[in-house]
Amino acid sequence: MDTNETYSEDEANASRLKTAAQAAVADPEPDSEPERDGLPPRQRRVVLGIMVSGTTAACISQSMMIAALPAVMHEYGISASSGQLLTTAYIFVLGLISAMTGYLMNRFDSKKLFFASMASFAIGCAAAIFAPNYPCLLAARLLQAGGAGICLPLVQLVALNIYPKSQYGQATAIVGMIIGFAPAIGPTISGFLIDAWGWRSMFWMLGAITLAVMVLTVLLLDDVVRRPDHPGHFDLISALLYSGGFVLVMVAATMLESGGSVGAGFVAPLLVGAAGLAVFARRQLRVPEPFLRLQCFRDKTFAVSTLIVICAHMMFMAPSIMVPLFVQDIQGLSATVSGLTLLPGAIMMGVMNPITGRLLDRRGPRPLIVAGCVTVLVGTMAFALIPASAPEWAVTVLYGVRVTGIACLMMPLTAWACTTLDPDELAQASAIITSARQLIGSLSASVFIAVMALTSQNALGVDLGGFDFSFWLQCGVPMLAFVLGMFALPAKGKR
Repeated sequence: MDTNETYSEDEANASRLKTAAQAAVADPEPDSEPERDGLPPRQRRVVLGIMVSGTTAACISQSMMIAALPAVMHEYGISASSGQLLTTAYIFVLGLISAMTGYLMNRFDSKKLFFASMASFAIGCAAAIFAPNYPCLLAARLLQAGGAGICLPLVQLVALNIYPKSQYGQATAIVGMIIGFAPAIGPTISGFLIDAWGWRSMFWMLGAITLAVMVLTVLLLDDVVRRPDHPGHFDLISALLYSGGFVLVMVAATMLESGGSVGAGFVAPLLVGAAGLAVFARRQLRVPEPFLRLQCFRDKTFAVSTLIVICAHMMFMAPSIMVPLFVQDIQGLSATVSGLTLLPGAIMMGVMNPITGRLLDRRGPRPLIVAGCVTVLVGTMAFALIPASAPEWAVTVLYGVRVTGIACLMMPLTAWACTTLDPDELAQASAIITSARQLIGSLSASVFIAVMALTSQNALGVDLGGFDFSFWLQCGVPMLAFVLGMFALPAKGKR
């Protein structure tokens, strides 16, 4: 082969490589989309600092009324079942409103939406401070829940928008600190405030924090969420089916819990509510612009991860109510002691969330699923075997063990659920996960407490036998989460 032929071949190869490179730039592969970098670290801290502060107040408010219940009952002359609505109705309305924020987050500026949510919460605080009677106080709580229902999924969406996909675990870990930590410390904080200044002081404190957050929102917060060009329209029929269906199911659970028997008052609303939700789900898959984009569940990573998140919240909700009942009604200790029993677990949740977020980014979800499910299962079985004479430190440690396991599951799997979704689907995904977690978590808590009441031998509905039986039943939840995580969750990037 002579020199001219060699040069000619080299030039031809170089030309082919150049042409291929130009084609790759002009028409990249669908899977080679560059990762979004999010915001600079300093701006991230400002945005999340403001939004997390406001959302923390909303999350603390979920549980603060538990310690205030006796004082409120005495002042307004209401029963315990009516008083409990101040907490359960708050959580339930929060879940319903969260479902609607998928549409709101796609339509409105994130800064304006967050300010509106804080304004609703602040007005609710003011109304609660000056509430002359129980119906006004309940209405004020529902107004607070409306604001909380917007800001909770919004802060999750913002976190996912300002961090790159490779750091989704770290992003949701920050949000997880408030979701897990804030409600758990609510009874402890409110107990000190009530003893010092009365139950209305809770709303003075929350209102002051919220007003400060509103000022910072105006001065420092920017719109950081990418919205689609066409946000769609609000499907009122779907909203009514969704809300009505869950309300009727909650009515059935409440009837079971308070009535202690399975009768028409339980079966009728359960069947009608379930039918309404089935019609809702069918409608979402057929209308062009659904209320909730249930098509997200066609992504297997999202579907399985969301189910595990729901399981994790079920593991969290029922024991957070039942353990204080064990301390007060079975062991005969004070409400303050029961609140302090939960406090170390709340602190552990706050400590663990950043750790589990980093582990998710480095190792993926399966090691966390194994550690979380095994830890929760061991803690749940220990509570099913615990004697009434157990020392308080043992109850505190066992609760902390369970919460540690839950921290390995709840927020890491929330982040993992979004890794294979398109950016335009994140708002709907956040709304779906938040709403399902809150609604099904509160429903499961009512069911497990109803099981405890049905199997207890006293009129109060709380004894050691019923407590143990309910916890044995709860052992099935971490087992289900383990099976889903090990055998149904696909590898990263597979839909």
